[in-house]
Amino acid sequence: MDPQRPLFPQQNRSRATAQRLLVATIRVIDQSGLDAATVPGIAAVAKAAPASVYRRYANKDALIRAAFLYALEQSHESNRQVLKGLLLKETLEATAKQLMALLLQQYRQHPVLFRSLSRYIDTTDDREFIRRARSIVAANAEEVITVLLHHRDEVAHAKPELALRFALLHATCSIEVYALDANSLWHEYDEFSGDKLIAETARSFLAYLRNDHGLGERRSPVSRKRDRAKSRMK
Repeated sequence: MDPQRPLFPQQNRSRATAQRLLVATIRVIDQSGLDAATVPGIAAVAKAAPASVYRRYANKDALIRAAFLYALEQSHESNRQVLKGLLLKETLEATAKQLMALLLQQYRQHPVLFRSLSRYIDTTDDREFIRRARSIVAANAEEVITVLLHHRDEVAHAKPELALRFALLHATCSIEVYALDANSLWHEYDEFSGDKLIAETARSFLAYLRNDHGLGERRSPVSRKRDRAKSRMK
């Protein structure tokens, strides 16, 4: 046997096992939380031997960090491919309502996973992991901003991109707290549940974007369209 010959079948099997471990880790955390993420349990879900974890990762924490980053990267790649089709509507108002619905849906579909990620970031000492995780989350937010900028002519703020970024972060934080924190003050008020929360968050989002906030540098949506049309004619 030629010792220099690459062992592609073994490499492929190794990569497949590594991916199964990452997927299994996320599945266990998504269903049962961080405390349930044990090496034997993850290996069982992945249909792999526990020893296969330690051949690839120094310890369970290293596997959990890799799995969280894998899940975030997969989400980002999916957003790059499908977000525009899911989110963009004819008007800023319609797009805003769709955005709030999608945000609430994602948190409701995976509440344990989101809580676990937040808890892990709060407790880990691995600054590089925190940096990478936040970087991917920020990149996801920028994908949303790119879609929202299709409606920049409906934004009264002199700096539409800045305004859209602030409005998105504000809305996301509100919906995240509502969806993930059962003890938050949101749950004291029945009028802010479900569809009503989506409607009111979208209303707040639009009100901010359509108000110039007393900034003298503001240009109206009409003047923005006119200036852009003149620029195209030159």
